[in-house]
Amino acid sequence: MRFELLYAKHAVAVKAYVLRRADAASADDVVAEVFVVCWRRFEEVPSDPLPWLLGVARRVLSTQRRGERRRVALRERLGEVSEPESTALQVVEDGVLVAALARLSDRDRELLLLIAWDGMSPTQAAAILGVKPATVRVRLLRARRRLAHALDHAESVPLPCTPLSMEVLP
Repeated sequence: MRFELLYAKHAVAVKAYVLRRADAASADDVVAEVFVVCWRRFEEVPSDPLPWLLGVARRVLSTQRRGERRRVALRERLGEVSEPESTALQVVEDGVLVAALARLSDRDRELLLLIAWDGMSPTQAAAILGVKPATVRVRLLRARRRLAHALDHAESVPLPCTPLSMEVLP
């Protein structure tokens, strides 16, 4: 009840403060974050809460600006990175890849999908699969070899399958 009264009394002032310092698109998010902090630290809110709330808003805005600067710097760095001229990756059509994956065992397919499509590291995949990271690295090496072999055969004799189905049998 006290929190609701605090919000009703000061939300407009906090939003006005934020609007003078940030764009309207992010103002509601900043105000929401300010009151999330207020909720979490409600016992620390002083008897005159507006200056404290505006201080929180200032810090939230500062954090957002720092994050945006980091994102811009990262985009610039990524833009500077050029792709290597020779790549070991071969472009494969979706249907051919699905057919090649369908030829693999469930264990190989699961490991390859965890690494390649879910973006897991071998250590993370090991935790998911309940095995040691060294075991995953060995299995991954073997699964990649089997996938390369299956891709060679899938290109010459593609299996009838739909891109969404992984239940295709050879």
